[in-house]
Amino acid sequence: MDPNTSFSDEQLDELRQIGDPLADEAIEQIVAEKGAKEAGEIFNLLIRRIELPISELPESLHLYLAESAKMPVWVDWEKVKLANELFLDHGPKFLVFLYFKSLPLLYSCANGAQVLVQTGRLSGKVDTQDIFTRRIAETGQFLLDVMAPGALEHGGKGVQTIQKIRLIHASIRYFVGKNNSWDSNSLGVPVNQEDLAITLTTFSSVITDALDQFGITESPERIEAYQHTWAIIGYLLGIREAMLPTSPIESRNLMNKILERQSAGSEAGTQLTSTLLGFAKPFFPAEAQNTPILIMQHLIGEERSTMLGVSHRPGCLGILLPEVISRIFKLGEKLEDRIKEPLKVFIDVISWQMMEQMVQFFDKYKQRQFELPDVYEKLWNRK
Repeated sequence: MDPNTSFSDEQLDELRQIGDPLADEAIEQIVAEKGAKEAGEIFNLLIRRIELPISELPESLHLYLAESAKMPVWVDWEKVKLANELFLDHGPKFLVFLYFKSLPLLYSCANGAQVLVQTGRLSGKVDTQDIFTRRIAETGQFLLDVMAPGALEHGGKGVQTIQKIRLIHASIRYFVGKNNSWDSNSLGVPVNQEDLAITLTTFSSVITDALDQFGITESPERIEAYQHTWAIIGYLLGIREAMLPTSPIESRNLMNKILERQSAGSEAGTQLTSTLLGFAKPFFPAEAQNTPILIMQHLIGEERSTMLGVSHRPGCLGILLPEVISRIFKLGEKLEDRIKEPLKVFIDVISWQMMEQMVQFFDKYKQRQFELPDVYEKLWNRK
C-alpha cells in the first residue's frame, strides 16, 4: 500500500463488489464442468479437513493451486524470520488477542458479520452454533499454521492452509451470493475485498497493538516484520496489493476507515459474540466466568462491546485484576501489593492457562480437530 494512499468511500464501495478472481474462477469452472452439487461437496470437504486435501481435489483446481502458491516479488525472508520469532515469544497471548479483540472487531462490522451467519447455514442440518464454534477454533488454527517457522516457504503448511481458506471464501461467494436473501447491492459480494482487508488488519496491527494495551514493549523491527509477514499472507489470500498495509500505521488507518464505515450493532454480530463467549467459557473456572468479558472490554472498548451486546460492568480491568488473577490462579489475596505491572502478569498467566485448556478442550470434545504444531508443543511446554 502506498503510504500516501487514503481510500475514499467510493473506492471502498467498489471494492465491496470485488471478490477474488483467481479462486472464484476455479469454483465457477467446477460448477460449469460438474455442477453445483460437486462444488458443494468440495466445500464440505474443505471445511471438514484441517489440511488441504490435495489428492482429493479435482484436476481443474491444479492451475489454481499452482498460481495461488506464488509469492510476491517483495518478500523479505529475514523479516518473516523475525515475525516467526515474535510469534514464538508471544503466541499464547496472540491467541487471546485474536479471540477477544480481533474477532469482536470483525463482528462489529454488521455487513461482514452477516456473511458469517449466512455461511453457517450452508452446512444443512448441522447445528448453527456448533458451526460458529468450529469456525472460531479454526481461526486460531489458521493463526498457528501460518505463523510457524517455515510455514510460508514453498510447500509449507501455512501456504496450503491459505489456499484452502481462499477456496472456502470462493465457495461462500458462490453459494451465499446465489441466495435470494443476499443483497449484494447493499451488503457487497460475500467475503469482498474490503472485508478481507479489515480482516487482515485484525490479524496484524490489531494483535501487536494489544501488546501495548497490556504494557508489553516490543522492538519496532519485530513489529514491522510481523506486519510485513501479514502483507505476504494477505497477498496469498487474494487481497489486492493496493490494499496491503506495509506498516502498522497504514494498517491502523485502513482499519479505522473501514470501521467508521461498517461498524454497527446487528443481530448477527451479537449472535457471533455470544458464541465466542460461550466458546471461551470452558477455559475459565466458575468463579471467573466474567473474565472474557473484562478482557474484551479492555481490548475493544465499552462502545463496541455494547454494540456487540456485551453488558458493561462496573470498574475497569486494571482495578479487578488482582481479584481475577487470585481467583483463577490462586496467586494470593494481596497480589496487587506485590506486582508492579499487574497487566503484564495477568496476560502472561491467562494466555498460558487458556492455551493449555483450549488444546485439552479440543482433544476431548473435537477429536483433535485443533492441532498444535510440534514447534509450539516443545516451546510452550506441551511436551
